[in-house]
Amino acid sequence: MALFIPLTATEMLGKGLSLLGVLPETQARRLESTNVNDFDMHFGSSPSIISDIWTHLHTTADVPLIPSKHFVSDFLIALHWLRVYPTECERKISLLVGEKTGRKWSWFYSKKIGALKDKLIVWPENWGNRIFTVSVDGVHFRIQEPQHPEYKRDKQYFSHKFGRAGLDYEIAISIYENKVVWTNGPFKAGRHDVKIFKEDGLMAKIPPGKRVVANRGYRGAPEVVSFRNDLDTDEVKEFKRRTLSRHETFNNRLHNFKALQDMFRHPFEKQSIAYNAVIVICSLELASSPLFDV
Repeated sequence: MALFIPLTATEMLGKGLSLLGVLPETQARRLESTNVNDFDMHFGSSPSIISDIWTHLHTTADVPLIPSKHFVSDFLIALHWLRVYPTECERKISLLVGEKTGRKWSWFYSKKIGALKDKLIVWPENWGNRIFTVSVDGVHFRIQEPQHPEYKRDKQYFSHKFGRAGLDYEIAISIYENKVVWTNGPFKAGRHDVKIFKEDGLMAKIPPGKRVVANRGYRGAPEVVSFRNDLDTDEVKEFKRRTLSRHETFNNRLHNFKALQDMFRHPFEKQSIAYNAVIVICSLELASSPLFDV
């Protein structure tokens, strides 16, 4: 295998802008903030984060890159697909990428980025003396209406959040650290968040005596979940409000990627590929762009 030489953030920035058609001499004339903002808007994160992911893909033993030769332009095609979610025709014009090539590398690298999830999103071994551990919430993304063989809509996919079919992903974020420590899914959006919490693994991971903060949709698990109520002191109410707002801020970062924000055009069974890649990117961002303290 050829020796891997990582790219600096500056080198990644230049390659990304060149793929967008911004010539090196034009890049040199512009403000650095303009270049970085344009990169972020088209590839989903800062050049430093994208450079880190490129390195992770080449150095993480459990995520082998096959074939052995890889070009950063193909990697950037996948990131552009996640962030902008262009049609193949739109991408052919904007990036001068053929339909088969764009399709191949979008799925290939999205899967590889998503495969980093189990290495980066890890449940802590202990929570110290603090009572509250994580905030938990389900985030919904739109899909095309799934059909049963008898050509009837499956109402179990109906999402109350936007009034059409969707998939739901459970996310837990450490309250006192900028880390996503759990994600699970996808689930049919019509399934209640508290049922997912109780039946699919997360509730069982909460140590005895510890609590999670969630919205009132989790009232079915009062022995573990703490939500805002009239018995709270003003200080506790504010703590819970900020905790839930902080979690929503992270959810909004996921929605910045149009492969998740827009209705998913591809078979809904593949949406988790896009989700896993995006949550890896957003999780890595927390080191340089942290959520606010509670």
